[in-house]
Amino acid sequence: MADYLNFLGQCVTATEESVTTIEACITNLQPGVGDLPRLNKVLANEHLYLLLPDPLLQGYKAELADSLKPQINTLVERAEEVIQRDEKKMKSLEERLAIIRSNKTTSPTDPTPPSDPSHQSAFPTTRSAPPSFDMKALNPTQRRKMVMLKGKRERLERELARMG
Repeated sequence: MADYLNFLGQCVTATEESVTTIEACITNLQPGVGDLPRLNKVLANEHLYLLLPDPLLQGYKAELADSLKPQINTLVERAEEVIQRDEKKMKSLEERLAIIRSNKTTSPTDPTPPSDPSHQSAFPTTRSAPPSFDMKALNPTQRRKMVMLKGKRERLERELARMG
């Protein structure tokens, strides 16, 4: 039974230590929460309405409009430029579509091309051999340009083949 009392004594000691710790915590928190009713009154929201005379409001609105006017004008000019650019792009795409449609309307089995020059394709139908150049005779800038142009030609030929 002595062992039983020893274990009870340890439990009582642990409980007393816990109570002491809790009392210290309450003592530390008491100054912060003891003023809660006063803080609730201080932090309560109040709605205040301020009435201003109409001429004063009109003056502020005019001042704001004058300060924003240059920025708005700049944005409008930019938007108009973008619209013009998009219209040009759309027009070129429509022209390209018309060319593609005219290419599709001409039958590849028809040996006679249309006599109207406006219906002629902008792209040659037969591939001519690229002219041969001595690359060693060209300077480095010209060589780079030749390589770039060859790549562009191949890319356009692939696109033409894909369309036709």
